[in-house]
Order: sequence, then structure tokens, then C-alpha cells
Amino acid sequence: MSNISLSLEQLTPETAAAVKEQLRDHVEIQQIANQINIKNQIELMALGKEPATKLAKFSDQLLDIVTRSASFESNTLFKQLETLMLSFDKKDFAEQRGFFKKLFARKPKNDDDLFEKYNVLGRDIEKIHYQFVLMEEELAKDNRILARLYNEDLTYYLELEKYIVATDMKLHEVQTTLIPMYEKQGEAGNQVAKMELNRLQAIAELLQQKIDELEKSRMVAIITAPQIDMLRNGNSELIEQINGAFVKTIPVFKMGLMNAVNERRQQLQSQSASAFEDRMKQFGGASKEAVQLSTAMAQQSSTTQSLEEMWDIIVSGIANYQHLRDEQTIKRQQAEQQLLTLRH
Repeated sequence: MSNISLSLEQLTPETAAAVKEQLRDHVEIQQIANQINIKNQIELMALGKEPATKLAKFSDQLLDIVTRSASFESNTLFKQLETLMLSFDKKDFAEQRGFFKKLFARKPKNDDDLFEKYNVLGRDIEKIHYQFVLMEEELAKDNRILARLYNEDLTYYLELEKYIVATDMKLHEVQTTLIPMYEKQGEAGNQVAKMELNRLQAIAELLQQKIDELEKSRMVAIITAPQIDMLRNGNSELIEQINGAFVKTIPVFKMGLMNAVNERRQQLQSQSASAFEDRMKQFGGASKEAVQLSTAMAQQSSTTQSLEEMWDIIVSGIANYQHLRDEQTIKRQQAEQQLLTLRH
């Protein structure tokens, strides 16, 4: 079969007809046809049984992947993430003048509450991040299995097609050579020939039944191929969304959050309103301390902007992922129904 180039992406009922013609001229197929013993009904019934049985088990594996997916067990996780992201208040990291004004006016207890709030948020979002990593790994694992099943589907299709073509060639031989020969002998009064004719007609019917049976399994392989592609592409889209919006972004968001909180704590510990006023009175205008303060304000503004960007990526990522997941849900339900129909 090595000289037959075929991809399941190209495999349709139309292209399958061309494949059959290629197989008819293949040495291996002719050998299979020649080895079919029409006198042994048990062997006739067993033709193509192995790939057909494997394909049935293969369909069960595919159905299992369709019905169980990490992406459809994520509702609770996304609700938890949404709740955490809503607890992030951009006003807590407002632009510097307001920040310092609030900072110096606040009571330590309030600031301690704020620090505790974001420390808890950081711990909780880290736990959620771990779940996204696991989800991404599970989807990637499913895609590796789907890639294997894709190759198996191609193998089973080709094996079934070999037996279908070989059996059809043998049926053609029986119908066009053997049956006419014994019909002629039977018409001449040969009773033994008449008995053999009856047997050959029964064999022809059995061969046709076997072809019909294998054709059904063959169609399972043909129909299953685009289902596998759909699942792999869908998983890849979900993996890309999880990776970009959550797996890579959440750690950056958490780090920025912790840095902003720690900077604020350090500023609270190192400065006070009276000390600031004294320095301004002492040095006046564009003093060194004022320059340092403006630099700190710019850095804090950059941190706030970065946090807001990360927050937007994560929040929009939730919506985008849920949209993709809903689309995949519909496609998977359709695939599940089709696979269940093929099993009956």
C-alpha cells in the first residue's frame, strides 16, 4: 500500500471511488482476491472482520473524547475567576496625586485591609491559574489522542477498502465466469453442475452481503475523519485562548499586583504627610526629592496601566473563551449524535 498517497482530509465518497480504482490494480489486492476460498463460508464471513472490529472500538474511543472534555467542566472555574477579577478595583491604584492624597489621609487599618485583600486575591488567582494549566494540558492530551485516532482511522479505512475491493473482484469472478459456466452445463442436463450453480449463487449472495457489511464500516471511517479534524481544530483554538488569556497573563497580572501592593506598603512605611511637607518647604520648587517623587509617581502610573491591560486581557479572555466553548459545544453535540447513529 506504500505507493498509494491518501489523506483523510481528501477522503470523501467521491474521492473514495478513485481510490477503489487505484486499489484494483494493486498487487496486494489481487493476491487477497486470489486467496479468497469461496468453498469455505467461515473464511468468507471473516473477511475484513479485524479492521471492522477495530474501527468499532476506535469509534467508542472517539465518542468518549467527544463526551468528556476538560473545556466543558470549566463553568465553576470561570465563575471563580470572574468573581476575583471583579474584586480588583482600579481605584485602589489610581493616578498618583490622588493616590498619595488618599494614602496620607488613610488610617493604617484601612491600608492593612487593602494589603490583605490583594494578598488573598493573589493566592486565589494562583490556584485558578494552576487549574488552567491542567485544563490546557488535558486539551493537549486529547489532541495527541485525536492525532493517533486520525492515523488509525486512515489505516482502518484503507484496510477495509482493500477487503471490499478484493471481495468485489471475487464476486465479479463468480458472477461473470463461474456462474455462466455452470449455467451452461446445467442447461445441458448436468445435475452436478446444477447443484454447483445453486451453491455459487448462494456464495454470490454471501459475498454481496459481506461487501455491504464492510461498506457500512468504511463509511464510518469516511464520516469520522472530518469529525476528528473538527475536534482537533476546536481544541487548538481553546488551547490558544487559555494560553494567551490565562496561562501566560495571570502570572504577569499577579506579579504586577503584588509589586504595586508592595510598593504602596513601602511608600507608606517610608513617608508621611508631614515629612513630605517639610521637605517641600525646605528645598522648594524642583527639588531632588520632588524629582524622585515624580519618578515614583510615573512608575506607579506605569504599573497601574500594566495592571489594567492585564485585567482587560483576562476579562475579555473569559468572554472569548466562553464564546468559543459554546460554539464547540454545538459542534460536539452534533458529532456525538452522528457517532451514536453510526453505531446502530
